[in-house]
Amino acid sequence: MGKIIGGIVVGLIVIIGIAVGVLYFNLDKVIITAVEQYGSEVTKTDVVLKEVDLDLTSGKGALKGFSVGNPEGFDEDHSIRFDSVAVEVNIAETTDKLIHIREIRVDNPSIVYEVNQTTNNLDTIRNNVDAFLKEKGLSGGETTETDSTEEGPKVIIDNIFIDGGLVTVKAAMLGNQKVEGRLPNIQLSNIGKDEGGATPGEVAAKIIDEIMGKAMNVITDLGIGKNIGTLLTNAGDLVNKTGVGEATKGVTQGATDAVDGASKSIKKLLGD
Repeated sequence: MGKIIGGIVVGLIVIIGIAVGVLYFNLDKVIITAVEQYGSEVTKTDVVLKEVDLDLTSGKGALKGFSVGNPEGFDEDHSIRFDSVAVEVNIAETTDKLIHIREIRVDNPSIVYEVNQTTNNLDTIRNNVDAFLKEKGLSGGETTETDSTEEGPKVIIDNIFIDGGLVTVKAAMLGNQKVEGRLPNIQLSNIGKDEGGATPGEVAAKIIDEIMGKAMNVITDLGIGKNIGTLLTNAGDLVNKTGVGEATKGVTQGATDAVDGASKSIKKLLGD
């Protein structure tokens, strides 16, 4: 009997060893799948992560080609893009049930604020994130039974740093002129720590909601409208403030004449 039990224990150890080994050697694929699957679910857009380059000895690596697409009704190919992200994973505390990430550092992300006739892409994505949180019972910070049983490993992230971001405004009435603003540096800490791990969906929602919130603050500071109507109105106000009276008439007469005057006035107001 002892030999039988011993054989079973050894067999279980071997199986566990194989499972952990498969996780480690495929951790890049696990991360890509989690990012794309849950990011897309949260934002209702196409989320892409092209490559994970991870050294399993040190736990350090990089995520390359990350982007959040735009909702239907917008032309730009992305709303958020990180060309390269430095990541450090705590390999010793990472299992098939929990991925422990010490640090994620994003430098110079690109955020595109696109305005159409009725709304803008960032508000649309934030509404999608809010709907996801409400559906999962997370809007008040509570975790439901459904969340706790979500398939796939959970995640703990000690620190996330997002520095040097640029918000670029795109609207038809601005023509080819760019209006840009700097995203304030962002730091998030101890994601999933108190709960013993957050689901990938929760992590994606928290990060994207924070970025969108800060980006919308930048847009507010720039005085940009949330749709074509308010954009035209605000552009006219900016023209008046900068003393370009004729351009104001152009704004009220139509987008064609307003493009040049409004764009220059906005850029002048920003000190460009």
